[in-house]
Amino acid sequence: MNEIWNEICFELKACIQNNVLEKEYENAVCNCMVLLGWKKFKGEILTQYPIQTGHEKKYADIVVSQNNMEQFVIETKRPSHILQEEDERQLFSYMRLLKHQVIFGLYIGDKIQLYYDDTTSQQLPELVFSVEIEENNPDGIKFVELFSKDSFNVQTIINFCREQKRIFHERQQIQNEINKILSDTSGILFKNALKEKYLIEGHSNEWVDAVLSPIVLTVSEIKKRESTEIFLYKQNQVTIKSNKDYTKYSILGGKPLPKNKFVLAVVSKFVNEYPKTYNEYANIFNMLKPDAQGVIKEFNSLLRNQFRNYFTNENECLISRDGIKFVVCNQWKLQTIQPVIKFANSLGYNVVEYNNEKHYCPKKFSHRVN
Repeated sequence: MNEIWNEICFELKACIQNNVLEKEYENAVCNCMVLLGWKKFKGEILTQYPIQTGHEKKYADIVVSQNNMEQFVIETKRPSHILQEEDERQLFSYMRLLKHQVIFGLYIGDKIQLYYDDTTSQQLPELVFSVEIEENNPDGIKFVELFSKDSFNVQTIINFCREQKRIFHERQQIQNEINKILSDTSGILFKNALKEKYLIEGHSNEWVDAVLSPIVLTVSEIKKRESTEIFLYKQNQVTIKSNKDYTKYSILGGKPLPKNKFVLAVVSKFVNEYPKTYNEYANIFNMLKPDAQGVIKEFNSLLRNQFRNYFTNENECLISRDGIKFVVCNQWKLQTIQPVIKFANSLGYNVVEYNNEKHYCPKKFSHRVN
């Protein structure tokens, strides 16, 4: 399985690096289906598959069939293409308008994304699995296992998709609960919990109020503190090497910028070049950092304790085409910034990385610093 996945990576990454046109990428994806065991000469891999939509005929990029029955449809876009809502809607319409409606759709651009159409619900198909095109990726091996012809089984993929949905919704519930707690800046949730505990123990309301009223609770998210290690001691000086990453990035030959300023520069440049509504910007950018903070956020939606996590100075705020003021997140690490780098390079911004470890030399300093 791993060898097949690595061969798929070899095929697709060459196209991604050369930013090939859509038709060439479609051919590469067809070759990947051959690697998975599907046969062109048997009519199992069909390109530009005609689909009747009302009075109009459209063409799905790739449809994979088995025993003359469509199994899944693939929408391909050149690797530099930024996924839009209309791309998803197009894939969904193909899934539902084939001669035999399919419940699995693949969108293949700079990554492989699996959409599942749960026919028991009234919802649109949902993204349930996303695979980065990187060698030895366990998710890639899983993709090969699911979509190889020899092991292809509709019920197995349904079970996988449902489990992915369950995991996603559970994580979403956890994050929503965390956000709810963090939004409780007065600590009233915790005070109510304490009050209930004291009342169960038999204390009176007056006693509970006397205990809790003088107390002010502040709720905030835990930030992992980055430790530093002492490596070299001298009589009046010590050199400390920090595990904090000081990598900087430049775009289009500009000066090296720290991670957060680099992201601000990329977003600002894109906004200046491509006027869009806020929702369109959010769909593009927040996929690059799919956590509670995202890449951008509406200025008016910021809670008091969130301001420190975004660029909120007047000259740093941005305005969408529909007049919404929004801000860019300033919390970035080496791992989380990689999708932004890939996005910037896809636009031709020519990102250059500068690795320069920083050293501190405080005097009379001879213990571990946390």
